[in-house]
Amino acid sequence: MDTNQYHDRIQRATQQLAQLQARELLASQRREAKTKEQAKREETRRRARVAELVFLSDMQILDDAELLGALLLHQEKRRDPIIAESAKDVGLTRLCKQAPAALT
Repeated sequence: MDTNQYHDRIQRATQQLAQLQARELLASQRREAKTKEQAKREETRRRARVAELVFLSDMQILDDAELLGALLLHQEKRRDPIIAESAKDVGLTRLCKQAPAALT
């Protein structure tokens, strides 16, 4: 084999490698985009669920600052397992009473 043939084979192999790497990069980017989109959808669902819970608790009557303050105060106090468990029990009771389907 002469050097031209070697150069041609090397060039073809290099092109094939570049194509393979490009395909792998595209596949990786698609997976990454799909993961980000899934996370975005989950966040959107969670935000809607939180809004629904505000209405189930009749807390929509509070102004924004009071609602946020109540949540922040609870966040500070929930480190106490008794308070956290008590809040959870009250919430489950309300969910069962107002919207049994909301438990799913």
